Amino acid sequence: MYLGNRIWKYVFAAVAAVVVLIIAFYTVLGLAAHGQAAGKVQAANRAVKYTAIKKVTAYYHLNRGVNSYAVKGQTAKGKTAYYIYLTKQKKGHYLLAKKGYSASQVTKKFSKQHSDTKANGLNLGWYNNEAVWEIAYRKYNGKYGYAIYSFRTEKELSFIDNV
Repeated sequence: MYLGNRIWKYVFAAVAAVVVLIIAFYTVLGLAAHGQAAGKVQAANRAVKYTAIKKVTAYYHLNRGVNSYAVKGQTAKGKTAYYIYLTKQKKGHYLLAKKGYSASQVTKKFSKQHSDTKANGLNLGWYNNEAVWEIAYRKYNGKYGYAIYSFRTEKELSFIDNV
């Protein structure tokens, strides 16, 4: 009888530890997601308030030394524009789409240059004092990588392979 009570104490302690770990995991996950969601909302609000963007159609996040949130949107005249907000500097950059390269143009160029890969993510952000497109990709050997292209010139600025 005494041995049975000890086993139940260990079972209860193990279940309690698992519950605490699950709660801690979801708390950390929730805090991380809240920060990103708050950044998106802040970028969208600033874009609508301080630029010609009136309707936000897409969100992006990039952190390559500078944490940036970007939005794509439409102006009142129906033109496509982007707004990149640098959270730490509290500074924004307004970009007309016609003065740079679109996501589809950069993705096509990437596919031509790196035919042994499959692009699986695209973000707009700030890197080395300029607007950039970052393409996350997976190679057919299973390894991942990143390529960064200039928004204005479409030049490949960085290529990180086999991560």
